[in-house]
Amino acid sequence: MEKFKRLFSATQILFLLSILVQFLPNRTERPGERIYAIGLILILGAMQVLTALVMPLSKDYRTWNGVFGFIFAALGLWTLLTAKLAVIPQDIFKAPDIVAEQFVKDLPRLMKDLGASMVTITVGYVLALATAIPIGLFLGWNAQIGRVSEHIADFFGSIPPIVFIPYTLALLPTFKSCSIFVIFITAFWPILSGTMSGVQNVSEETINSAKSLCVSKLSMLFRILLPASLPQVFDGCNIGLLLSFILLTSAEMIGGNSGIGFYIQYYTNFGNFTRIMVGIIFLGIIVTVVTNLVKLLENCLLRWKK
Repeated sequence: MEKFKRLFSATQILFLLSILVQFLPNRTERPGERIYAIGLILILGAMQVLTALVMPLSKDYRTWNGVFGFIFAALGLWTLLTAKLAVIPQDIFKAPDIVAEQFVKDLPRLMKDLGASMVTITVGYVLALATAIPIGLFLGWNAQIGRVSEHIADFFGSIPPIVFIPYTLALLPTFKSCSIFVIFITAFWPILSGTMSGVQNVSEETINSAKSLCVSKLSMLFRILLPASLPQVFDGCNIGLLLSFILLTSAEMIGGNSGIGFYIQYYTNFGNFTRIMVGIIFLGIIVTVVTNLVKLLENCLLRWKK
């Protein structure tokens, strides 16, 4: 019974208002089909109801309920300012119904571009994980080498990876390999810094206890130091992942022939602002989903931290 009471809140009021706004008369020259905007709001409303009925009453539920409320309010305001009142330029800022309709039509193309982008970022990011974490464990274990390496990592990490694109284009055979290298170098330094920082923060008692048991060097690195430094490692991984998406999109916009960044850049050249907005929203959804999946993995591996 308590969960059903959640269905009567400010979020539901915002949901109903965002629906009602769609039925106001349009003032744009080329109005879209309101069924697409209404369908989008109904899908989001179903997700919000499912969240209310399934999630336990906690901070996480209140957070997601607030997020849905913000989305409903944003969609209603977006519709008012574009299609209903025409306050902002309709040639640049399209109404939700027009964007949603174009999103549905371009979904096969978007999924194809997403596949190309995810292959690139997965290969580069996994290579960064496979190299930065072992190197960071080894460097962080040695106090003196770790302090020197920390300054070196800070220096190289402060250089925007996008400046390496001209060199990668000159040295590597394909643009795909150039993009993978840019992702690799983007994620490598934050992960390395986070790993070294985590190892250096491991207590001396933990290390001395392991040494007293005569554990091998590999066991010390991967069974003692790595688990103890996982919070800082995940911090570096999260930063590296976000930067990787930013650099991937930039690289695809500069010289790619596939991917989400290429999709946005291609239609930018033609001034197709509807598809530009579709690409931006789609990219935001993908990044949000991926980062939340990584967050779930982090919470699972760091249950002991709670």
